[in-house]
Amino acid sequence: MTQLSMALPALRCAVASAIRMRPKRNPMMCKHGFGVLLLGVSAWLSGAAHASEQYVAYFGVAASQRSDQLLYGESHVVRYQNGRIAERVVLYTCPDGTPFARKHSTYEDPLAPNFVFEDVSNGMREGVRLGERAGAGRQVFFRGVDGKPEKTAPVPQVSGLVVDSGFDEFIRSNWQTLMTQGSLSLQFLVPSRLETLSFQLQHLRSGSEDGTPTEVFRLKLQGILGWIAPNIDVTYSERDHVLMRYEGLSDLRDKSGDNLRVDITFRLSDRKPSDAAAAAAAMSAPLLACR
Repeated sequence: MTQLSMALPALRCAVASAIRMRPKRNPMMCKHGFGVLLLGVSAWLSGAAHASEQYVAYFGVAASQRSDQLLYGESHVVRYQNGRIAERVVLYTCPDGTPFARKHSTYEDPLAPNFVFEDVSNGMREGVRLGERAGAGRQVFFRGVDGKPEKTAPVPQVSGLVVDSGFDEFIRSNWQTLMTQGSLSLQFLVPSRLETLSFQLQHLRSGSEDGTPTEVFRLKLQGILGWIAPNIDVTYSERDHVLMRYEGLSDLRDKSGDNLRVDITFRLSDRKPSDAAAAAAAMSAPLLACR
């Protein structure tokens, strides 16, 4: 049994546990425990060559804002290089832990990463990538749930561009300014529109989540659209600036192509050190629609 094939069942069990499901035990994982030990020793011996590289894994549980129904889980594996975010793999999982969608992000620019998101349950695909021709620059692309061909456009050249999960880094890098000034403006890329929209990010309130002091921020559209478009509220731990709750529009869409409105909780106790094997397992995991 390879390190990759052993890591994937463990990942699925962890995801199922995080969303309060009862995973089936795999006796082969215990049978090959000695092999796991040898792999762990091998990883430890090679660790000195990658001392500047760190991995962190954590889970999120998404419930519907309308009904509190459990919708899906999120399994994140994040790689840091020299203390700077470098790569993220997210598996979106059914309640039984089966992955049905994946997002892979690379952070040449921490605030505006390249990424590919794919959902096999409805065929949706979106992201930012380098153009195929030399010197073509970056492209934003989108394919909806309606089966129409993918559409693309050059990534807009605007000041203060924020792309997808770069929003998370934007908050951390501007924490003190948000706390003292109250709000900041940003240009957020919306792949489905192939353009950026002007948003305002503001510090909303201080609070507490499961006994942990928190700060809550709100992202809202500027202008007339801001009166009708739903806001996104995010809750971070006050001390370590770690995301604990997300309330708003999801990456995922329903059968009509509308973004799901979700409440995602990220328990601090679910944040654990991880490794390259977990990231590789998440990248190679087969995606299947939920049953």
